[in-house]
Amino acid sequence: MVIVVRLFGPMGRAVGGRQVTVQLEAGQATCAGLRARLAECEPALAPMLPACRFAVNQRMVGDDQPLSPDDEVALVGLVSGG
Repeated sequence: MVIVVRLFGPMGRAVGGRQVTVQLEAGQATCAGLRARLAECEPALAPMLPACRFAVNQRMVGDDQPLSPDDEVALVGLVSGG
């Protein structure tokens, strides 16, 4: 299954684009599997991934969230403000 992941800010700069396409095997079709695959496919993202969360279809989700090819997936980094 192919998942397109939208990237923002430093994550986009790390890979040189606003999105990456990731191939997931059937057993990897969760956000946890996507996180692991991103670390393999995009080594520049690996140090950032532990502090990131996923938004699927514009909703923040946990690592156990199942994924399907038509989902809109975004990798969201730490946000701070005051």
